[in-house]
Amino acid sequence: MDALATVLLRRAGAVALPAPAARPQQPSPDQDDPGNEADGDGWVVAFEADLATRGWLLEPALRRRFARLDPGTRLRWADWIAAVADESTGADRDHVPLFRNFPDTPENPGRLYVERLLVHLFQHRAAPCILCGTVGQVRPLDPCAHAVCTVCFDPAQYSACPVCGSRLAAGDAYLPVVAPHGAAASLPAVQLRRLHLEADPGACAVRLRDGLVARAAALSEHDREDLRTLVAGTAPGRLDWLPDVVPARETLACVIAWALHAAALEPSYPAVLAGAVTRWSTATDVARTLWAYSGGDPGLVVPRRTTDPHGPNEGWRPVHEPRVTVPIPRVRAVPRALRRAVLGFIDGLDCATAAEDVARHPVVWKRIAERLHPFEHAAGHPDAAVVFAALRGTHAAPDAPLGHAMVAAHLSRPDRIVLEQHADGTVSVRVRTFAALVEEAVADGDAAAAARLLTERPGDLWRRIDHLLRLAGDDPGTLARVLDAAARTTPRVSPAVLAAAAAALTGRDATAPAAPAAGAAEAVTEVAAEAAAGISQQVAAVPAEQVGGLGSALRRALGLRRPDAPPARNRPRPPLPGPAPGTPRRTFFPKGDVVRTWTEPEHRGPLPADAIARVRSTVDAELAGRAAALDGFDVAVLDAGLARVPAPARERAGSQQLAGWPRGSLRALGDAPILRLFLHWVDAAEHRVDLDLSCAFYRDDWTSRGHCDYTHLRFHGSAAVHSGDLTSAPAPLGATEFLDLDRAALRQAGVAWAVPVVLSYNDVPFEALDAAFAGLSLPQTRREPFTAARVLQRFTLRGDAKSMAPFVLNVDTGEAMWIDASLSARGYGHNVGQRGPRLGRMAADLWEHFAAGNRPTLLDLAAWHAAGRAERVVVAHADGTCTAVPAGAPHEIVAAVRATSGGGTATAPTGARTFACAADPDRLAAIAGTDVAEGSAALLVDGTPPPPWTPVTGADLLAALTPSV
Repeated sequence: MDALATVLLRRAGAVALPAPAARPQQPSPDQDDPGNEADGDGWVVAFEADLATRGWLLEPALRRRFARLDPGTRLRWADWIAAVADESTGADRDHVPLFRNFPDTPENPGRLYVERLLVHLFQHRAAPCILCGTVGQVRPLDPCAHAVCTVCFDPAQYSACPVCGSRLAAGDAYLPVVAPHGAAASLPAVQLRRLHLEADPGACAVRLRDGLVARAAALSEHDREDLRTLVAGTAPGRLDWLPDVVPARETLACVIAWALHAAALEPSYPAVLAGAVTRWSTATDVARTLWAYSGGDPGLVVPRRTTDPHGPNEGWRPVHEPRVTVPIPRVRAVPRALRRAVLGFIDGLDCATAAEDVARHPVVWKRIAERLHPFEHAAGHPDAAVVFAALRGTHAAPDAPLGHAMVAAHLSRPDRIVLEQHADGTVSVRVRTFAALVEEAVADGDAAAAARLLTERPGDLWRRIDHLLRLAGDDPGTLARVLDAAARTTPRVSPAVLAAAAAALTGRDATAPAAPAAGAAEAVTEVAAEAAAGISQQVAAVPAEQVGGLGSALRRALGLRRPDAPPARNRPRPPLPGPAPGTPRRTFFPKGDVVRTWTEPEHRGPLPADAIARVRSTVDAELAGRAAALDGFDVAVLDAGLARVPAPARERAGSQQLAGWPRGSLRALGDAPILRLFLHWVDAAEHRVDLDLSCAFYRDDWTSRGHCDYTHLRFHGSAAVHSGDLTSAPAPLGATEFLDLDRAALRQAGVAWAVPVVLSYNDVPFEALDAAFAGLSLPQTRREPFTAARVLQRFTLRGDAKSMAPFVLNVDTGEAMWIDASLSARGYGHNVGQRGPRLGRMAADLWEHFAAGNRPTLLDLAAWHAAGRAERVVVAHADGTCTAVPAGAPHEIVAAVRATSGGGTATAPTGARTFACAADPDRLAAIAGTDVAEGSAALLVDGTPPPPWTPVTGADLLAALTPSV
């Protein structure tokens, strides 16, 4: 099947099976009848049973079509569907951990470590085993060359070198032929997905394509690739299918770049180029297009340069392992027609505004300028040349074409373009930015002037609404002017910006600034001095009786520990920068290809409650009014539990995932006794990759309780068990690591929080890997092998990052918050023991940030649509009761939805055209029933609603509120 069919199956559960062949009039006795219904029905039963082990089901129409196909055709389609299902959960890979009998990993990892160290240092292939003395059982392994005794290291227990953990060559005699796991027990799938027969795959592809293009937020990398496949299959080399407004600039840039590529040698190229120019509105739009045209990130995020030779643990880096970085894309050669169009477009913009836009992305624009040659065309495109001269700080003679252009630009906009004369007689220009003008008003304390300026850029005004309200202070007149400016600009602002700005004001009337940290500097100095004094102390040693006299003597001879050295865990650590958990603080998310966080103490004072209420009502009225222009419903049934699920945000920086959890959402993992984390990766073609699956544990106050990783295979007995450290992953087998968490045992060990993390030990960015993913499954027993039906979440490892924390687990409640965040990492030898304190600080920051309710939620999004589109609104509560929302103005209905509590007696009507929002299909059936009219729509966090519901996503609902201006 082609890539388009795969996208339809993954995204929509659509299968476009061919029509069955015509039945022969009189098939011969020795010929199978392709229309044999009995044979087909039996085959479909077996196939559906096989799919059920993957969590997929067939709808009746698709089941009947399969039964009528000839055997060869149905087998090809069945194999393809099963392959896509396996890929979605990770079951398409062989998951073979280091210890084959996991979770029965060694009870004494310390002893095993010393034995491995002794073998590494002293074992010779021709000598008896230095551990047991056996002769003739020592074998060198390929390719690491470690000499291993088959008596001490049973080959049946290992899948790689027992000493270094590297995968062995396929023909290595040390590895025995091991029987595969038996068939997994028949267990219920943790989530089910229905596949339906698609009669019109072209229309389905267009529907998916238009839905992605209509999204208000930038697409993730995975969504962009799917959109590229959909565009190539429906409208290659064309732009006439695009809607008048494409909300996400990055999406528009990608579509234009793909069309320019597809039409490069076609007669339609001039029309495509003309269409691109008409859709550009700023210089940044041009940069996004040309950067995407060259294979770069349309968000203009440039890979970070982290080649510091003095980073932490750089001395551990092997000499044959170079530093691996994500390269900055090289700008492709630009056709002459495209170059003229770009220079002409920039020349037609306001020179000062264009120069300001270009200065925001200097690295990208300097590389693009190398292909545009703007100074060669200074006479024909003078303003474009001035824009690039301001970017590069270029000097030119006043009588040269570029000099003439600079002088003319200054004379036309003396308030924004500053002409500078130099001692050598040359001139240059610099730009006073719009932001500088706003900051001048802010510095003068003039909130009204700042708001008046920002009305020219409504999105910036709403992003700074909190700042403007603080600046206005208690002056009623100034406060009214700021609020009036905000209200006037709402029709021109995207729904994501409005929703985020309004939600960020939640609780701001009660904000308490953080107390100053008295004596912090002295404390840091004192602790740092204590830490420095303990550097020479060595880690705790393994007791001598566990490894014998030889190991003890070697430890003493090598100076691995002095008898009076305190354990490493008791040494004082320098305090982490930033505010501690539980203190008033703010969390920020800098722009990047992955999510990283930055936290600082809360310094803001409270805002007036009436100003907050007016902002919220203004946003509610605007977004509900936009929803009123859409198709209506008889009734809306909203699950109050969605108030704990944030609306989609920053999807472009998210990982491709199976479950589709929004960042910050809380998911109940049920009563499963064991949570199994898994990690799989394959080495890149040019270098070895060593990833490590780890989990850090914290007490209730976020102080460290310990961790489980390759250095600590067991935590508190069997509370957490690691499958062993694999240090290489050559294709095709790759490498897999597992880590089991027993919630009951963790609670007994005093663990309140568990934070899993994947770390790149040898500092290779995830973006440089050929394949890497991790996930979470819920096995019924620890003996159960990897089973696709029990996979709850699978996510890819991506981006210019070397760490990834997928979620935070509240051990007591069994709730997991999806965070999908990364820690910055420098140096070599990344492990959770070093980064545990920073990891805990990040997890605490994100948990408190999202739990504070400062983000728009799916309930907010559903309430805006319900208030504008439904004749009646009902809110369902966790106690099984429902509350009818009184009729009123749209913003009053939205406020009432947020304020409802349990105890009502309302019911949802049957047979009505319904708009419903719920956590999963079971909850949907409980609150809205199954008797609904055609055209009913349902938003689910997990799973897909059954027919006749039309599934919608949070991104779809947000995109539908995009303004038309």
